[in-house]
Amino acid sequence: MKSLKKDLLKEEFKVVEIFRTVEGEGRWVGLPVVFIRLEGCNLRCSWCDTTYSYDGKSYTVKNLYDILSQVKQYNLKRVCITGGEPFMTENLDVLVKVLLDEGFYVFIETNGTMWNEKFREIKKDNLYITCSPKPPFYFVNKNILPYISELKFVVDENLSVNHIIKPEFTEILKNDIIVLQPESNKPEMVEKALKIQDELLKLGIESRIIPQCHKVLGLP
Repeated sequence: MKSLKKDLLKEEFKVVEIFRTVEGEGRWVGLPVVFIRLEGCNLRCSWCDTTYSYDGKSYTVKNLYDILSQVKQYNLKRVCITGGEPFMTENLDVLVKVLLDEGFYVFIETNGTMWNEKFREIKKDNLYITCSPKPPFYFVNKNILPYISELKFVVDENLSVNHIIKPEFTEILKNDIIVLQPESNKPEMVEKALKIQDELLKLGIESRIIPQCHKVLGLP
């Protein structure tokens, strides 16, 4: 951090929590990771399990120096920025750039509805964006589409194959990183996920059914 400018280290963020766990969702499940949960979300999903991330009071304002210091204490190489919705943080690009410059592999979990133009200046190397489109419209901002590394769909009563094979997702579907995540690990949603997986196979699209493994392990 010695090479970073002092004014940059003073950049502030509303941080709900920073903690070490294992990645519980998506392609990188099981890997050790440091989570940075930022405050705020523009959606209100009925099954959201992190409502405290947007209650407007469960956060602490931390500067970049404090965030980096805490993250480095865990001595891990992967950092996941989540929320709420990380892109609600206007200077998210600053946090991401610095983490990448410090040698971290950065994951971002987003609902895909928002965008930050300054991300065009960020190299995609070591940046992995998981987009989880949300009901009822499963809208994703067109500007973030080229940056999406993985599409993750919560399998609930709303999801159908048509929400997955939308024209704007065509190029991403070719990447073979489509995750079906049964809502709250419910057995009936596991069954639905299997049916959707079969429907996608008929269209030549492979997907992965992955539950919320951190909950299975009893981890945050």
